[in-house]
Amino acid sequence: MPEHVDLMTGRRIVRCFIYARISEDREGAGLGIERQVEDCHTLAEQLSNPQVEFRVVRVFEDNDLSAYSGKPRPDYLAMLQALRDDEADCVLAWHTDRLHRSPSELEEYINVCEPRQVDTRTAKSGHLDLTTATGRMIARQLGVQARYEVERMIERQRRKRDQMAARGEYFGGRRPFGYEPDGILPRSLICPRCGKNEPKAFVSVRLCLACGQEGGFVNDHTCRGCGSRDGFTVECLCRGCDSRADIAPGSEAALVEEAVDQLLAGASLNSIAAGWNEDGIPTSTGHKWAGTEVRSLVLRPRNAGILVHRRQEAGRGGWRALVDEPKWRSLVAMLTDEARRTSPGGARRHLGTGLYVCGVHGNTMRVVTGNSTPSYACRTTKHVMRRADLLDDHVQLAVLERVTRPDAAELLAARDEPVDVRGAQKDMREARATLDDLAAALGRGEMDMLEWRVASGAAKQRLAAAEKVLADAVKLNPVVGLVGSEDPEVAWNMLDLGRKRAVIDYLMTVAVLPARHGRMPGGGYWDPDAVRIDWK
Repeated sequence: MPEHVDLMTGRRIVRCFIYARISEDREGAGLGIERQVEDCHTLAEQLSNPQVEFRVVRVFEDNDLSAYSGKPRPDYLAMLQALRDDEADCVLAWHTDRLHRSPSELEEYINVCEPRQVDTRTAKSGHLDLTTATGRMIARQLGVQARYEVERMIERQRRKRDQMAARGEYFGGRRPFGYEPDGILPRSLICPRCGKNEPKAFVSVRLCLACGQEGGFVNDHTCRGCGSRDGFTVECLCRGCDSRADIAPGSEAALVEEAVDQLLAGASLNSIAAGWNEDGIPTSTGHKWAGTEVRSLVLRPRNAGILVHRRQEAGRGGWRALVDEPKWRSLVAMLTDEARRTSPGGARRHLGTGLYVCGVHGNTMRVVTGNSTPSYACRTTKHVMRRADLLDDHVQLAVLERVTRPDAAELLAARDEPVDVRGAQKDMREARATLDDLAAALGRGEMDMLEWRVASGAAKQRLAAAEKVLADAVKLNPVVGLVGSEDPEVAWNMLDLGRKRAVIDYLMTVAVLPARHGRMPGGGYWDPDAVRIDWK
């Protein structure tokens, strides 16, 4: 390695790289990185003397990236390449575990540094001489110790989260939209009796589903009072008057359920996002909404009071639900099953695309533009075409006429067989309790894995069947809000495109037939007889 000398002072120059890394920037400002870099600069000054100057020529920083996770560290990789290019003689780090905690990474680092005689010095763990067998042995021992400490920390964290999951506790993290920072109290509550609305005025309690009494529950959700394993529900009580709190209208918690109701009634994700942005309602991090973020929000199991642990539902969470479980599962089924959707978000731009059908072949119709006014056309051929604006107006007038008839109230009647919600929820609780018992028996060594798989199969099937029943439990009627409205036309115009499409899909089948040629008897070229509306 060529020697570098400062011509002004005559001192030998040791070119130094500083590498700093922090796994989790809790302060959010890179302050942990800054402190490491400062300590490394101090180390360079301490190593320098009248004959040698340890001069920092470049600083590499990886913020919020773990050396253990296996994720690429851009600056670390850039530093290795710079070392291969002989751009430095020494690497300064705060501690060896800032450089690497993986044995494979350490070996790669040694392979880069040893042939080039690159020195490694740290502010907290001393000097690593990778040019000698002893130095490399010490580096490997330090790496093994660091890996052991990380694995032990991960085991402790997993055990803690397992215990929290068994108790239905909140894991923490970013404030969930609709909840206070503690993740337990809905945002916002109000006492119907005394009017208090500060978060500190309320407390969450767990009530046994069997006896209705407040009390303690052991880890498997067994009530200490009556011994029931039916589980619990969570309510928020006013500390002052012991009344059950209501969710304040217009609050974040209320908006979550309103969004679920709107989506089940046919609204689009993008329309909800646009409405919230227009009303100045930010996300929990203060940003604007997008349709994808609304989707993530409403699909959140915690909205139904469901705890998720290791990416699986782990029973009832210890917070008040914002949405009833049957309603939430119905929404999940609608948003995740393409076959059940009548309005795929913002993909549709016209009222009848995919809804109107060709009266000749029965195919759905699409909009074509070409060089003329947009028109609906059969997807197979253009033997049936109709101006989009005239056809949409015709259909909308038919909708308004139907919802103002004397018998319009009949449209609100349920068309499907009622679902046994309580029975399905009972099946879910019992199936989960069975799976918990089998898991405990497996952990105690009372059965082997093969026996567990056989025994748990029936419980899993029962759980899946109950979840499917709940997924079909709630189907909101899209005409609610139109029937009985003082001005149905105003109510109709206030609906977004998705809601309008859902109303049409609920009320009618629109079949478009070949139109008569020439001017119609009443004047104009629109042929209303070429549109057949079959009411459902």
